[in-house]
Amino acid sequence: MKELINSLHGDKVIWAFVALLALFSFMPVFSASSNLAYMRHGSGNAFTYLLKHAAQVLVGFYILYKVHKVPYHYFKTISKILLPVVWILLIYTLLKGTIIEGANASRWISIPFIGITFQSSTLAAIVLYVFVARYLSKKRETPITFQNSLWELWTPVFITLIFILPANFSTAALIFSMVLMLVFIGKYPLKYIGLIVGAGIIGLTFSYW
Repeated sequence: MKELINSLHGDKVIWAFVALLALFSFMPVFSASSNLAYMRHGSGNAFTYLLKHAAQVLVGFYILYKVHKVPYHYFKTISKILLPVVWILLIYTLLKGTIIEGANASRWISIPFIGITFQSSTLAAIVLYVFVARYLSKKRETPITFQNSLWELWTPVFITLIFILPANFSTAALIFSMVLMLVFIGKYPLKYIGLIVGAGIIGLTFSYW
């Protein structure tokens, strides 16, 4: 165990915080799954659901460990390649979203043969954040013009948000807020940020008119 901890790169506090969140995640799963087990099987035994959740957490930590070993500069190119793939996933999610307990859950898609559902907008958010960070790092030494950034940066951002918005307004708003925070930290001109926020508000107003 000690060797595993020593092999972790990055801030150990962040790793501890992630482990703590994973531990706390069992409480809401237990609370929700006990009701689900009672409705489906007539008993409140949630052991099967907790076991499934534990397996998913272990797989998640394994993926996290392997990914953090990859040199960070590789992700810049990967984000540009994955963005069109994410758009296809989001379109597929809108058209073929899963129906859970009779409710419309078009933000979720099911992985074939595994029986696990995941929210494609979460993957889209990660790819989009890396894409935005890549753009900001590339333009760090050169002046940013609104016209160029509108095409190179904001067009992919708004395309992604348009595919998320119909099924999940709150997630689209959260992703947009995080992108704004990223560009602010990356010293993107404030006047351009104001124009983008204004354009977003106007576009959202017309879409719900």
